[in-house]
Amino acid sequence: MTATPPRLKHRIEAAAARLLLGAVAKADIDAASDFGARLARLVGPLSGAHRTAQDNLWHAFPNLSDASRAEILRQAWDNFGRTMTEYAVLPRLWPNAWKERVTVTGHERLVEHAASGKPSILFSGHLGNWEMIPLALAQTAKPLLVVYRPPNNRLVDEMIGDVRRAYASALAPKGAAGARMILKGLAKDEQVFMVVDQKINAGLPIPFFGREAFTGTAVAQFAMKFACPVFPVRCVRLAGCRFEVRVEDPWTFEGAEDDMEAVRAALVRINTRVEEWIREYPGEWLWMHRRWPRAF
Repeated sequence: MTATPPRLKHRIEAAAARLLLGAVAKADIDAASDFGARLARLVGPLSGAHRTAQDNLWHAFPNLSDASRAEILRQAWDNFGRTMTEYAVLPRLWPNAWKERVTVTGHERLVEHAASGKPSILFSGHLGNWEMIPLALAQTAKPLLVVYRPPNNRLVDEMIGDVRRAYASALAPKGAAGARMILKGLAKDEQVFMVVDQKINAGLPIPFFGREAFTGTAVAQFAMKFACPVFPVRCVRLAGCRFEVRVEDPWTFEGAEDDMEAVRAALVRINTRVEEWIREYPGEWLWMHRRWPRAF
């Protein structure tokens, strides 16, 4: 079947993204990151996403002062802007230059497990620059099968994919086709990387900052199906375009993949850990994302 041609709006968006990232790609790496921060801090507060972030922060931290929440949001726009323009310089960090900017800690058990030829699952959240996780671990442990949510704009998705394919073993879009790729990957003893803190319209309602949020069951069910370990991993932005990727000790989830009480318990544990990460570095999370249902 022939793919539907991209809409004019998407063509314009993609052209603007290519122009911006193309110009940024030629800049000094720190200058590219700084430019994204300045741009997002300027434009972000003018967007509807800013109001979403304000609402999310109020619900998550009701006891903080308005000034404190405003500072967290300023930091969040700073981090988001940096992360977006850092896509332009990722090809310059791969395969060796990242070692000057990314420190990987706690990865010894992951390296040992990857060397054993057995599958595992890694989960993270949209903290720091989450793209540094598969980039750094591709050489520290082994290339990861990266599960991702495709942008609505297919042309932008292709641009991002061109960057990721350099260091990922494969790219699995969320959905039925991606699930089949994950199943095949785990059966072939691959290491699968999932970012688990985005809004979805299915899954199970699991507490997250005191409110229920639909949470995908894939991490828990795949881990149970293949009896493989689950490694929590996150990226912390140290300063500018410098990071620490922190790999934590692996978890195991007991139970069968169709035991929904066991699945729910695993998801509660996952959401709790992601929430703890965010509470530690609240200015590095994607607060402008509509994580919770509008009814809340």
